[in-house]
Amino acid sequence: MRSPSCSQTLLLSEIRDTVEKSFGHRPCLWQILVVQAILKHDKDVISIAATGSGKTLTFWMPLLFIPEGVQVVITPLNILGKQNVDSLKKVGIEAITVTADTATEKNFQAISEGKYRAIVTNIETISKPGGGFEKLWLDKGFMERVISIVWDESQCIGKWGDFRPEYKAAGNLRHLIPKTIRFYLTSATLPTRVLDEIKSILGIRDENTYTFFRSNDRPNVHLTVRKMKYPLNSYKDLAFLIPDDWDPTTPLPYKFVIFFDNITDSINAAKYLRAHLPLPLKDKIKWFNSEMSVEFRDEESAWFKDAKDGGLACTESFGMGIDLPDINLVIQWRATCDLCTLWQRFGRAARDFEIEAIALFLVEPMYFDETKEEKAARKAAR
Repeated sequence: MRSPSCSQTLLLSEIRDTVEKSFGHRPCLWQILVVQAILKHDKDVISIAATGSGKTLTFWMPLLFIPEGVQVVITPLNILGKQNVDSLKKVGIEAITVTADTATEKNFQAISEGKYRAIVTNIETISKPGGGFEKLWLDKGFMERVISIVWDESQCIGKWGDFRPEYKAAGNLRHLIPKTIRFYLTSATLPTRVLDEIKSILGIRDENTYTFFRSNDRPNVHLTVRKMKYPLNSYKDLAFLIPDDWDPTTPLPYKFVIFFDNITDSINAAKYLRAHLPLPLKDKIKWFNSEMSVEFRDEESAWFKDAKDGGLACTESFGMGIDLPDINLVIQWRATCDLCTLWQRFGRAARDFEIEAIALFLVEPMYFDETKEEKAARKAAR
């Protein structure tokens, strides 16, 4: 059913008009070119573009041009799967998130029969020996409908392998599926070293790959670095979020997210900020982390999406791929993450490119040159 010449017979204008009619978004040229490459079915595809620029749309655009086609998406966080399923439902595309809880025989039977055109799962579920996906790979009828295997937030393939070992063995999937089914990798942060590691894991060769490399700059997000002034366990460097002269009958100055690399810090910081709010308004600020139940995280994500102000003190479990348009302040608490992670987190800000936001990096004094010089001067004066 798959036509290798599909992309050659479709004009750019045809793709643009079809996508705009179906999704209500006018695709950019780079998105159209990515989809053309996917529809050729002759090479793997890598797309590097800024956070919020529309990489996710390229997962689903091919479905419009192969009527019975299926996209299989591997995502690092289950919350992203639910987000995709909900957005596809609005445009009439049946999708399912397959996790440990939903990997039932009934659901896999429905997938095999073609009920769903978008299947979003995680690396553990798709890699499970004897699991439902292993049986799907042997289902010729299903495999003929698969357009590509999409690796969402593909920087995680190398980065998370130490604590999610299935990522290190992700290349095994290549040997379980037909050679005609290609991989599609997307991310905003794939520097050469990271990309080379991922290519090695997945068995991707340069000569068999279409690569689309765009700037990951976010001109509507203004970067600021601030030296921390107070003891870390006081969290007073966050006090500006609730100004002393703030009128509780008005919204808080920001809709914000604070990223921490320690769950305890995130909870304590949220409690510090909540202590500065009147009792009826304390729920304007909450903490969000991987130790919470899936149901609770879904509820809090929905709450924050609708909120006009307030904020979350969170860890990586909220970070990647969460697409909320109106966050106007993102804070990284301490210099505890690598540059790629920092850029992904700052990328949660101002996903609506019509607004602007601030990305604030709160950094311990010991990392500043002036602090190092003062320390050296004191040592020399002894």
